[in-house]
Amino acid sequence: MYQKILMAFDGSASSEIALTHAARLTRALGASLRVVYVEVDPALYFPLMAAALPSIADVRDSVRAETMAVREAALNVLSREGVAADFIALPLIDSHMHVADRVLAEALRAHSDLVISGSHGRRGLSRLALGSEASRLVSHADIPVLVVKAPGQ
Repeated sequence: MYQKILMAFDGSASSEIALTHAARLTRALGASLRVVYVEVDPALYFPLMAAALPSIADVRDSVRAETMAVREAALNVLSREGVAADFIALPLIDSHMHVADRVLAEALRAHSDLVISGSHGRRGLSRLALGSEASRLVSHADIPVLVVKAPGQ
């Protein structure tokens, strides 16, 4: 069925729940798992505030530290589930690109046949303001997408 699974992971609680499902599905299917995290440089979204941001080196150090924390969180879930996976950090390269677009581009590049994502379950104005990367994954993907909702959503 599915041989190459790509999991979009951001370190959130809902993402950890989805990664647990991804690990279990990977093991059950004998598939391979690639976990991806999209790094977002704040200067991409707030160019007018770039002058107020710390130095480029400080921003890069902060992004790198966040990526390492997310990687550790993913590795902890994978270790607990007894599943090995690749972890890849993908920089968001332009402010007009959505995180979901970056994930789908990697899924295409890696010849993945399933994408798994968590859902934060936002509703109303918060969803409108923040968007829904999971919804964008579903609506723009050319391959199956499994969205794992956290209990109570």
